[in-house]
Amino acid sequence: MGRIVWSVREGRIGELDAQEILNGYRSAHPLHEPRLGDLLRLPDGSGPWRVIDWAVADRGDVSGNILVVEAVSEQAA
Repeated sequence: MGRIVWSVREGRIGELDAQEILNGYRSAHPLHEPRLGDLLRLPDGSGPWRVIDWAVADRGDVSGNILVVEAVSEQAA
């Protein structure tokens, strides 16, 4: 079982065409794909980011697998 490859975008709910902040994101755990409300830290160390929306296309097509995130303050995390 492989992990889904995601395009991570910072935006608002429903804004699947928001600005991309990371292409090729894979979740840290192979059996747990990101879900709404999950907090992420990206490989560049940025975050935490809260997943607020998502879309899955063909699992091999990163351009269609989108996580929309919003910045979360360290205190709220």
